[in-house]
Amino acid sequence: MQIDAQEKQKLARGEVLIHTEVVAGSSTPRLVVRALIDSAPEAVWPHIDQSSRYAEFMPRVKAASELSRDGDQVRTRMTVEMPFPLKNLTSTTRARHIVEPGVRYVREWSLEEGDYVLNEGSWTMVPFDGDPKRTYVEYRVHVIPKIPIPGSLRAAAQEKAMPKLIEALRARAKKFA
Repeated sequence: MQIDAQEKQKLARGEVLIHTEVVAGSSTPRLVVRALIDSAPEAVWPHIDQSSRYAEFMPRVKAASELSRDGDQVRTRMTVEMPFPLKNLTSTTRARHIVEPGVRYVREWSLEEGDYVLNEGSWTMVPFDGDPKRTYVEYRVHVIPKIPIPGSLRAAAQEKAMPKLIEALRARAKKFA
């Protein structure tokens, strides 16, 4: 993961960097969120690894349960709370967890079934700028619900919900450090 000097400075100041990427063949972009957490990757990873606990701290996650775990394969069922009048969205995903202690921690998931046409993404955590006590986090998500989502709601998710997600992960890592 390449981070240029200007981005490193922003991350070091605590900024949450958010941008979208064009996805070939899709009118819906991929959302990419990058941030720094002042905890070691080993302290941050358990909160992403334990998908059954997402509802405890992730904004808008109404329910989450780990359906199965077999080696590095994890199946999760999760419900995301949508604002009225939209219905909540539920999905079952299959994730692969890649753990290389001290090097990187990755959760990559894809849709198995649910209220989405597409739901795939990843969490990646590595030491920030070679510092084993700080974590660079990258969250990438490409979702297309089966129901139409107004553009204003998509924009709100990008501008408000994603920074709240990072703040919640920062607080959780600090609380359980």
